[in-house]
Formats: sequence, C-alpha cells, structure tokens
Amino acid sequence: MKLEMMKAVRTTPLFKSLSDEDWQDVVQFLHGHSYPPDAYLFFQGDPPEALYIIWSGRVKLVRHTSQGRDVVVTVLGPGQLIGEMAIFDGRPYSMSAITLEETAVVTIARNDLMTIIQRFPEVSFQVILELNRRLRVCNELVRSLAVDRVEQRIARALLRLKDLGGVPAPDGHGIMIDIHLTRQDIAEMTGTTVETAIRVMSRFRREGFIKSYKGKTILLDIDGLEAIARGK
Repeated sequence: MKLEMMKAVRTTPLFKSLSDEDWQDVVQFLHGHSYPPDAYLFFQGDPPEALYIIWSGRVKLVRHTSQGRDVVVTVLGPGQLIGEMAIFDGRPYSMSAITLEETAVVTIARNDLMTIIQRFPEVSFQVILELNRRLRVCNELVRSLAVDRVEQRIARALLRLKDLGGVPAPDGHGIMIDIHLTRQDIAEMTGTTVETAIRVMSRFRREGFIKSYKGKTILLDIDGLEAIARGK
C-alpha cells in the first residue's frame, strides 16, 4: 500500500517537477497513514507538526468559533495539501481537519519539509501556488457569508462539491456528488443552521434542481444552480 501511495504522491503538483533522482532523495521523508470516517487529522490549535497530502478520500477543514459554531471552510480531495499555512508561519493549525470518509494521507514532518524546500526550490513554488489558491477560497467564503443569501451560498457549495467529487449519476441523469455529506456539513459550509439547510435543500428538490440517492446528492439542473449562485 505504501508503494502505491508514494507513486500517487509522486504525480501531485507538489512533486511532479522533480527528476527521478531528486524524487529518491525526497521519498525518504514521506510517511503514509490511513484514517476512518470522522477522524481528526489534527485539531485547531495543535502545533504544526506535519504537512498532509491526501492520497485518497476527502477531508473537511473546520473553523471552530468562539461562539461555539463550526464553519466548514473547504473540502479537499486527492492530491491537495493540508496544513501548509501553519507549517510555514510556525503558528498552531488555524482549523481542524476531519475526514469525511475513509482517507489515506502522506505526511511530511515540518523539519523535513524545510529540508526539501531548501534543496528543491521548485517544491516551494508549488506550495506558494497552493497557499494563494487557499487564500482565494477563504476570501470568497468571507465575502459570501457577508453578502449572499443562504440559497446562493448553498447553491455555490453544491457546485464546488460537484467540481471536487462529481461523477455521472447512476441513472445517467445529472451529476452525483460522490461524497457522504450530512445536512450539518452543508450548514457548516454555508454559515447557516441545520434547519435552514434542510429547508433550502428540500426546496431545491421540489423545484427539480437536485435529488437524493442513497444518502448522496445528485445535481439535476447545473445551469439553474449556477443562476441561483449568481443571485438570479
């Protein structure tokens, strides 16, 4: 299993620019781990001990607020990094990372990552690109929570999840989000209550935008959801 994980990580944007010889120097720093659903990779406030690279599965990043609310900042999938911001500034993890399903990750200890970056500047460039992408996601979330109606936020969240884990629906009609998400997850992703998330999702079903299938959501009307997300 570890060999398969290393082969997969070799093709991620973080390492794909390395030569085979350089990769042999890097692979010694990589460690594989597997987690069941609903497991914590780390908690908000923990010291930044390692960078995580997802091999398989999905992980949600959750911000716990002082008011006792949780906000799902984003959901990440294979090939994406977790914990990179804390690794670089040395401050505690600003969010908790929780698996949504069975998940396998590769970790690099913080000191080892610094060694890799010093040896291979192209790796640091890829980390900077990922930091920039994550900053855009956070800025968009803050803007959306401040100005968008809850219907817009939920439509936008469904479309993001489609891009992350969308597959053709079993009956050939629509795109299924192949991620097990609860209404609590939807509420936390969109800064609303579970009751409101249930109400909006029920409305989307009645109006033919989505349907449920074995605990997963199928998007039937992508154009209609995009119009809602734009506020139309």
